[in-house]
Amino acid sequence: MRVLLLGATGNVGSRLLPSLVAHGHEVIVFVRNTSKLPTEATSCATAVVTGSATDSDRIKETILSNQCDAIINAAGVAPMLGQKGELPAIFKAVSKAAVEARKERGGPPLRCWFLSGFGIMESPKKPHMLIDYVPIFTIHRQNLAYIRSIPSSELAWSLFCANQMDPRSPSVNYNPKPGVEADNLVAGVESPPAWSKTMQWVPLVGTYLNVLMQMQHYFTPLEDCVDFIASDLAAGLESEYVGHRVGVKSKAKAA
Repeated sequence: MRVLLLGATGNVGSRLLPSLVAHGHEVIVFVRNTSKLPTEATSCATAVVTGSATDSDRIKETILSNQCDAIINAAGVAPMLGQKGELPAIFKAVSKAAVEARKERGGPPLRCWFLSGFGIMESPKKPHMLIDYVPIFTIHRQNLAYIRSIPSSELAWSLFCANQMDPRSPSVNYNPKPGVEADNLVAGVESPPAWSKTMQWVPLVGTYLNVLMQMQHYFTPLEDCVDFIASDLAAGLESEYVGHRVGVKSKAKAA
């Protein structure tokens, strides 16, 4: 696929780029400042486009001129409760650009992965989300509501709702082996995979204690996560994750 990648200079995006290329995808890198791209990253990319991740028209133009089939948004940082940031504007700009590009050229919707937050996964006590118990990055709730308002015929989206992602190595591996790291994860849609019922029996506060205890078990290596997303793009619009929140857990912790 021809993939438009936003946020290629960040921790997640910089590792997504070589992983996507390793899986055979052509990557169009969209960055605000090309001087932040290392030489290895520029060599990996099919093309490099400058622009702001909040500029919907520029993103749409890039999709159309480069015939992109998919988008991955790794741009923007979620602001904590009470703070402001660009993520909501970026989220809407990317979504709008994808929808308008499809309308202009016709054909199927674009396959889109958005980096989101673990807190919007469903909690053991439905219909609550995990974020109801640990309300730190509440902006993801707003983004979820927005993306759900878009018809599936116009945007084939998935929200990657990993918890903390720590890189195994401080340096980016520009020659990863495709599919290796993705095999280390188990995935779940809407609810976190392999969730334990520890402490739920405690009266009144059991669910709250359960959430606090379980969340730390969902820390995953960053390299595994980017390989998971790159692997899934091969399924295109047939992916089982289209239209869903997706959480992951290391298989060793899920056993």
